[in-house]
Amino acid sequence: MNTNFNFEVLKSKIEFAVKTCFKENIQKYGSDICSFALISDDGAMTVVPFTNIKTHLKKMQAENPEQRDYYEFEPAEWFTSNGANEAFNAICKMVSLEIDNEELDFEYFRNTLFASCVEVLEKLRTEGFFQKELGENLLVQFNISDTDESKDNLIHWTKRLNDSTYAKRYQDYIAQQ
Repeated sequence: MNTNFNFEVLKSKIEFAVKTCFKENIQKYGSDICSFALISDDGAMTVVPFTNIKTHLKKMQAENPEQRDYYEFEPAEWFTSNGANEAFNAICKMVSLEIDNEELDFEYFRNTLFASCVEVLEKLRTEGFFQKELGENLLVQFNISDTDESKDNLIHWTKRLNDSTYAKRYQDYIAQQ
């Protein structure tokens, strides 16, 4: 493993970006927000926010009632990935530059990137950031697009980031996949 990548700096940047994004979306959508997620990819080259709103969720679920849980728990189907675009673009550039390091221990980097995203979201949830800004509880997730990540990891992350009701519903959803 040969990396000088500073994950503490990355976590600080992610926290700033998440707070900025969430506040921007509160300004736009207010109490219609029902979910927030960070998404990366199997190549560990991105960190992107996704926000869902109740009206979008209800519309998608009404159009596809057999896919209710899918539209609730799959951030790629959520309403928007906008917010703090400059901050998230800088994060993506930072991680993608490290991926180009020929001496990089990719598995270590990937796993630490994912753990860093979860840690930041968990810190914000524990501090009550989302609930204070929104005024109510919401689903918070970390997910990976186009992945073979273990279901156990996805469930574990969701349990860390949510109350038992969301965690149980997500676990039931994943078990059906």
